[in-house]
Amino acid sequence: MLDVVIARAFVLLWFLTAFALSFTGWFERFSAAALFEIGAAASATGFLILHRISETFRGFLRVRSLKRMTWGQALRFFGVLALFKAEQQVLPVLFAIPTGVIDVTFAITSFFVAARLISATGRPRRGFFLWHILGLMGLAISVVLAILTSSDRFGLVEGGVTIQPMTEFPLSLVPTFIGPMAVVLHLLALSAVRSHYPEGVA
Repeated sequence: MLDVVIARAFVLLWFLTAFALSFTGWFERFSAAALFEIGAAASATGFLILHRISETFRGFLRVRSLKRMTWGQALRFFGVLALFKAEQQVLPVLFAIPTGVIDVTFAITSFFVAARLISATGRPRRGFFLWHILGLMGLAISVVLAILTSSDRFGLVEGGVTIQPMTEFPLSLVPTFIGPMAVVLHLLALSAVRSHYPEGVA
């Protein structure tokens, strides 16, 4: 199970690195749009490659419940901070309100989905797959809004308020760890369903 240990170590190292660089202000040298793009692409790609090439890692996923992958979306409670920052006029409303509402909605409903849309035997029920697809769509909407409000070139920001504060601690944890991890968890859950329950839901 060496690959499993490596996967766990990777997640821990990823979080610690993101936290340290965020806390020290290292991410502030980047544009917020670049941070969203690089963080999501690099992190998701790394996990998907590991899932693709490692038979042991795929086996590890098979014995892990879909509930844990779904509960992981509770990370998105961090979206509450976006709502506060919109109220304080630190972040543009066009980005912060939709992002905060979407994230909090999926964080809350993750408990319902884990409890009601997964059978006692761990088999997904109708609606499980769709919920994870919608979760990915919500994240995609946030990224698009982040890019559109990253500068005034699109004419969508008011009073010069952009998402540049997303490069500062603790907000910078969103594009560098929380957002990408949410993407990965959605993708892993969907992949597990397609791989291990090809005949359909319970």
